[in-house]
Amino acid sequence: MIKNIYPLLIAVMAMFVSCQKADLVPDPGTEATLGSITAKFTSGPNTGQEATRYAIPVDAENTILIPIPWFFPESANDETDVYMSAMKLEAALANNASISPALGIVDLTKENTYTLTGADGSKRQITITGVRTKSKKSELTFFSIEDLGVTGLIDQNAKTVSLITVEDLSNVNVTVTVSPHASVVESLTGMNLNSPTSITVLAHDGISKTVYQVQKSAPPKIPYGFRSGSQNQAFNLKLEDLGYSNSAKPSLAASGNFVAISAGDGNAPKYYNRSTGNYVGMMTLGAAKGDGAITSDAKGNILLIDQAAVGGTVKIYKTSAMTAAPAPFITWTNTSGFPVGSRLSVNGDLNSKAVIIASCQGTSGAGSKSFVRWTVTGGVAGNAEVVDANGIPYWGEGINGGKMSSRSDDVNDGSFVSYYDGGNDNLYYLDKNGAKALTLGPQTSGNAWGINNNLTDAKTFNNAKYMVLYCPSHFPYWGINSELYVYDVSAMGNFSGNVNSTNALVFASGYGQLGANVAASGDVLIAPTADGYKMQVFTIDFSVGNFASYEFDCVDK
Repeated sequence: MIKNIYPLLIAVMAMFVSCQKADLVPDPGTEATLGSITAKFTSGPNTGQEATRYAIPVDAENTILIPIPWFFPESANDETDVYMSAMKLEAALANNASISPALGIVDLTKENTYTLTGADGSKRQITITGVRTKSKKSELTFFSIEDLGVTGLIDQNAKTVSLITVEDLSNVNVTVTVSPHASVVESLTGMNLNSPTSITVLAHDGISKTVYQVQKSAPPKIPYGFRSGSQNQAFNLKLEDLGYSNSAKPSLAASGNFVAISAGDGNAPKYYNRSTGNYVGMMTLGAAKGDGAITSDAKGNILLIDQAAVGGTVKIYKTSAMTAAPAPFITWTNTSGFPVGSRLSVNGDLNSKAVIIASCQGTSGAGSKSFVRWTVTGGVAGNAEVVDANGIPYWGEGINGGKMSSRSDDVNDGSFVSYYDGGNDNLYYLDKNGAKALTLGPQTSGNAWGINNNLTDAKTFNNAKYMVLYCPSHFPYWGINSELYVYDVSAMGNFSGNVNSTNALVFASGYGQLGANVAASGDVLIAPTADGYKMQVFTIDFSVGNFASYEFDCVDK
């Protein structure tokens, strides 16, 4: 049964039914002769999809008015009026009940008369018609002051927006997103948000509304990690819609209100609103070549590395904003014996203490299990260390190479790496010297042979150390999803079992195919927000063809 069916205004009902009462009320009981009516599209891009399933009350009167959404899908601009004259109706009837004539393709712009026969043989005439209904949803889903890099923390239960900032907000322009086809009543330009202010979201129906109180504040935090149940998928976008067709070495970085995607093809990375995925602009490359990886630390500082062959010069640049030209940060002659530049990670704060790791790439002639590590102290990078991992197999070239990440901003805390190994796709924890210390086995589903378990990242958020493993699928068209795992690695006592079955695992999700399947290449990035209230996990995946984000918060509710 479908609950919470839209109530209908009497004035609207009067337009469609002159003498009889139309019922749009909650679920029927289990004894209803006619339980529900489902309306499906028979033409257009949504052919065969369910427009609505309307639950009929037990005591329904003789005219049944089926509510059809004004737009379908709800977030689109495709109006449903052109489909109303030919909707396929299906009825859920009690055992031994019947409806005559049989339902089929029906014109819901007209009144259609049927005979409903109950299980006891009783008969009554009913009339079925339809009405397009505008959405009553009026949620504020995103609030930002782009110029200041301030993102509002929205509490949907309390209907509040908290602005965690000390900036002057006396004259600011605000960017919001709201429920599909809803609108904001107040002007969002030149707002004075130094004092508590109301924002009213008006639903598409022009009647339903929600009022949010916006104010500078700092909500209480839980003492540790993210709040259980706070996880929310912020967006899941098709790469083709963003203009991406292929990339063997994509990478991600976040700073301020933005997240950037580098295709590693020599072009400047594009950057997007980190809460909505909306395109904003092109990142400034400066002297960087744009052919290597990008990444970012816990404070929004970005690193860009140029691709370097064996014996070539590794150049790493640093910037604190998408539009600020990156400055030279590290220059080193590549003595690792392998190409460097397609995998890069950093944990900590590049302005004080951090660990940078560049994973060495395998080649067609030799596998690799080496990485280059720099320790940052007082904002200055130390000498490069080439570390050969011990006790683990070699990783291959290209998309099968592993992306390593440091457990914390201290090299003594070790590092993580995983990669495709023909189904033996373990996740390894290495000590400070690169020796294998602990291992998580591959997926217990038995699908590891079809999943590229090769992308990690790690950051500290609200006193907890988190590590993510992202596993692009090699075969999404066979129903093998890409998989995301988030682990609490503050203490390593729970780090045992399998990647999908361990006490260290605190969140897991999967992505089915959304766009074109190109290759199992991708990246993953943990990015705490500047205010310290949210941890975002971004993924890009050229296997399922998506760019996506999950958000977690630490607000004490």
